[in-house]
Amino acid sequence: MNSNQRRFSTSLWPAEFLSPKYLLRWAILISILYALASATGLREFTSILNGTMGSVSAGWQISALLGLCYIFLYLGFVLLVPILLLAAGLLLLWQKVFRRTAIGARSNDEPRTNTSAKDPLRHLALHNRSRH
Repeated sequence: MNSNQRRFSTSLWPAEFLSPKYLLRWAILISILYALASATGLREFTSILNGTMGSVSAGWQISALLGLCYIFLYLGFVLLVPILLLAAGLLLLWQKVFRRTAIGARSNDEPRTNTSAKDPLRHLALHNRSRH
């Protein structure tokens, strides 16, 4: 990926990979796509599952494709969106707790380098080793 493509993708989706903001944006995107699919009436095409066509004029291939699209969007909305929202909330809580822990530990311990301030698990590993 060259720098122009990277700049374009970050301008459309300005969030770090697997950050709370990133997970929340995916949940919103899936919800919007599902709402659009429901509003346009793609639910009718799920009848392809029991062997009937949703629309005689569209043909069975298009009916099957639209039915599968709706089913995947429905499953994404029902299964993925709650998981993404819970993960974003837990990740945000995790980051806030360790930010407070790092600030409290900084006042009690020796000065730390920038790498350990960015990585709270490394900080915990270093301090657990020194207790034994």
